[in-house]
Amino acid sequence: MMKKTILFLLFFIVLLFTCACDSEKVQVFYNKHPFSTETIVNNSNVFKPNERIYYLVTLPKKIYTQRLYIKIMKMGANERLGYETVWARQVKMRDEMVHYYTDYIVFRETGAYVMQVYSKDNPTKLLANSLFYIRD
Repeated sequence: MMKKTILFLLFFIVLLFTCACDSEKVQVFYNKHPFSTETIVNNSNVFKPNERIYYLVTLPKKIYTQRLYIKIMKMGANERLGYETVWARQVKMRDEMVHYYTDYIVFRETGAYVMQVYSKDNPTKLLANSLFYIRD
């Protein structure tokens, strides 16, 4: 009986450490300057009105349709009284952008905004949800 228990625990430990877990997730980064190797570390999610907001969406897995749906919603007062869609776009990724997409947007109104990223491969599954703010 003791031998079976030890064998079971050993099997469980080996199984636990050999499982392939997918921990990579889609992420969104924001910056005040175009993304490059020098500016990638200067991330910020607070911007001024009429300032370019450069964003980078990193994709650990290849998207076969090479199309993303990006939607930006403005949060209500005190970040809890509802959402209003202010910008939405379907973008086609270029061949060299298999694992990332980058572009910029400009907003005039101050407030809290939420960017949501979906893949056209599975348009009902939210890939990323990220906050940024525009303040004076």
